[in-house]
Amino acid sequence: MATIEAVSPLHERLLAAVGDRTYRRVGEITNTHPETVRRYLQGQSPSVDFVMALCSALSISGQWLLTGEGPMKAADAKNHALQHANPGELLAAIAGTLDTLSDRLDRLELFVQGLDVRVRGRGVVAHGVSDGTGAPAQGTQADARARAIGGALTQRSSQIAG
Repeated sequence: MATIEAVSPLHERLLAAVGDRTYRRVGEITNTHPETVRRYLQGQSPSVDFVMALCSALSISGQWLLTGEGPMKAADAKNHALQHANPGELLAAIAGTLDTLSDRLDRLELFVQGLDVRVRGRGVVAHGVSDGTGAPAQGTQADARARAIGGALTQRSSQIAG
């Protein structure tokens, strides 16, 4: 007499995620042998590699697949998290993003300052280009862009300081 095993919630979610795809098709998209897929979908605990590949191939949320929490589709996870986050978490995330952007801007300013030093070292002066004798010469388009960026950063730095 055969006994019917209860299907675990994880396996119910696996079956829901796979839908009507064949074992062979799931095997192709996860790089798993179809027989192994059959065993996983019939109750054997799936490997981490299989779960990761399935989530990636089907755009499924790993949290949903493993715990049943949150939305099934990975694309909906962001909206779900925003709807369920408390204001403190949101403010902390915004502050972290602003810190990251500020750090990137600081690095960009240092990079542009380094470019400015190199351009000036080639003979570019504040209001034109020098030919090495002090007489103005024709500048390149790159020189003009470097001066424009340098001027914009100087203005920005003085606005921040003021």
